[in-house]
Amino acid sequence: MYAAGAVALAMWPVSAEAGLEICNGTGETRSVSIGYRQGGDWVSEGWWTIAPGACAEPVGGALTNRYYYYRATAAGQDFAGEGYSFCTLGDAYTIVGDSQCEARGYETADFAVIDTGETATSFSFRIEAQPVKESVAKGKAAQGAVADEAGAPAAAGHVLQSGLGRGVHGEPFTDRLIFQGCDFYDGFEACSFIANGWKYFAGYDDPTPRAFLARLEALPINTPMQVTGDLTSHGDSTAQLAVSEIEVLGADAYSGQRAAMQGNWVSADDPNETIYIQGAEMHSYYKAGYLDTMYLDVRADCPDSAGAGPVLIQTSAQHRETHCYLIDNLAGGWMDLILMGHEARISYRKTD
Repeated sequence: MYAAGAVALAMWPVSAEAGLEICNGTGETRSVSIGYRQGGDWVSEGWWTIAPGACAEPVGGALTNRYYYYRATAAGQDFAGEGYSFCTLGDAYTIVGDSQCEARGYETADFAVIDTGETATSFSFRIEAQPVKESVAKGKAAQGAVADEAGAPAAAGHVLQSGLGRGVHGEPFTDRLIFQGCDFYDGFEACSFIANGWKYFAGYDDPTPRAFLARLEALPINTPMQVTGDLTSHGDSTAQLAVSEIEVLGADAYSGQRAAMQGNWVSADDPNETIYIQGAEMHSYYKAGYLDTMYLDVRADCPDSAGAGPVLIQTSAQHRETHCYLIDNLAGGWMDLILMGHEARISYRKTD
């Protein structure tokens, strides 16, 4: 996708002392904010004011992440981000966490991604006032697709094979799952998937090969996949997989609904009740205090809907309760749901 007035990047490795350097190749002063992974948290920081032709160093020392995110604004111009949301403030800030921004007194802003490469410990990029194609990122919803070369990231229509045999590591498994991204989860690195009220993890080299899972990192969250392998273990709401094959299915009949649900929402009945949806996972809060995580499925109907649909199936990760909601409206910044079996109407207003 091209966006008029978007900001393009010219990237190159730099000396080891440089860290992450940002140079302004445009004719306007840019205010720059960055986002990155630190331990188990997403962190955003700003602002660096960079004059035309000048450079700044938001991250010093050796780089510890492959992917960094940025927002570069200029007076009278919109920034064409790539769908990566972070919390920001108008003044100088350092914010830990990328969700519930408004509830914590911040703003939600759209960032773009920089891929520094697999081994770079220092990197520099230049902001250019030119259209730019969307890039890819790890751990955040990504855009675009690339060619199916050996070891290259996957795209819709690809069938990937890891080399693991079936029935070797556990009970044979195959199902249609929704991709939830690849990230660090409680200290281990894995790709995750959600379906049927369960969250599945495939750990890097545990035993699914790292190189195989790395090909998924560029795919957008919410991509449907047919996943085949072995079920190695499971808990109350999560399970571990050894993946032998993945078929990337691409968009389906409910991709539009899943995409429209993403982000932060507040209850129309109680402003203290908020939810945050990322992929097929919903986190609920009350007065900014965490309540529960729900695993989501969008389907044609459910037993209680008497053929009406589409419906949203919510399964509690903590309590394992499942509820079916008719999706009555999902447009204009509103999500109106009707609880099947009780006919209670629940409305949410989008806040980002």
